Amino acid sequence: MMQNIRLLLAGLMIVLLAACTKDDGPSGPPVIHRVSLLDSSKMDSAFVRALPGALILITGENLQGATHVLFNNFDSYFNQAYNTNTHIIINIPENATTEATDRNVPNELRIKTDRGDAVFKFTLDIPPPAITQISNENALPGDSVLIFGSSLWLINKITLPGNREITQFSANPEGTRVGFKLPDLGTDTGRLSVVAKYGTAVSNGPLNDHQSGDVISNFTNDGEVGELPRLNWAWWGADRINDATKFPGTRGFYLNCVFGGVGVNNGAWWEGGRSGNFNETVLFTDAIRTRQASDYALKFEVNTKEPWTTAVCVLRFGENYAVRWKPWSSLPGNSFHTENTWTTVTVQLSAFKTVADGVEGTGASAASMADLVAAGGKVAFTFRMVSEDKPIEVFNAAFDNFRIVKIK
Repeated sequence: MMQNIRLLLAGLMIVLLAACTKDDGPSGPPVIHRVSLLDSSKMDSAFVRALPGALILITGENLQGATHVLFNNFDSYFNQAYNTNTHIIINIPENATTEATDRNVPNELRIKTDRGDAVFKFTLDIPPPAITQISNENALPGDSVLIFGSSLWLINKITLPGNREITQFSANPEGTRVGFKLPDLGTDTGRLSVVAKYGTAVSNGPLNDHQSGDVISNFTNDGEVGELPRLNWAWWGADRINDATKFPGTRGFYLNCVFGGVGVNNGAWWEGGRSGNFNETVLFTDAIRTRQASDYALKFEVNTKEPWTTAVCVLRFGENYAVRWKPWSSLPGNSFHTENTWTTVTVQLSAFKTVADGVEGTGASAASMADLVAAGGKVAFTFRMVSEDKPIEVFNAAFDNFRIVKIK
């Protein structure tokens, strides 16, 4: 990629320099005529706004010998080898000042020389907002909910299921996190939206989706209080309990798993209550089997009392496809901990893989939903806790609301 950019720059410099004569040196203060993309096929398309990070061509007069190029007073590096009397090639810095970080930006491009300055009205836009994760998609009324993503700036409102609007929220200066208090959603379920000045971002799954037809299990049985029953649990494995003091913040029953005392490379998941086993259930019609697995995800809530540092949770659909879920493996200190709060986990269904060399979840990826959903729209899901090259240290975790949702 860098080699292609260098070749492009070299080619353009030849064109630009060929257009200049030896008498084309600066004769007065600089002037900016136009800004365009650094693309020879688009150099005739001038514009007055761009995103930080864009590679642009500034065209003008008396630009040779420029000492500074500033976007909204942000001093920006440029290679003087690519500076002629009529052109400057420059990357707009990713961290240049925008309206998101300073509401009083001048929206201008300034070029400084020893002979004076050139000022050109130019706006640095910010990318539209994006949502990567919601801390708990099944939080209770009054709970704090965090939205994680990028460009979460200049937010007008957050919309929730039932057309509820949140205008009281707290965002961090980096635009990566927004927090709010969840109102009572009742039985309404739907996507969350962040509505901002530069666009709208929508969550990849519905909030308050703990009792819909997409739910494999919420561990609630007929006649039990808390939510509509979506049990489908096979009545063995980890303990199904409803102790609100042990893992507060969920509705009714959940699956409580206490892991520990498991040696190296122990795959005996049926021992010690370290599995979640569910009856095959109909979630879909056959039509879904023609769709791409990458368009769907498995979601669930997890809560840990101690750090999770070694155990591998093998999430399985049927006997052929699995994910070796190790949330700790990419985190600092190889430790995953929700700090006794319920956290939503999203696993794209295309991440599920076949068995390879006798190891589940290491072969070919699921391509279509037919790989994971049987005829008649039936889903057979389980999870199993096993060890690899380290023993499982004692830790206590709870799981709730296993569901499959469309994310695209």
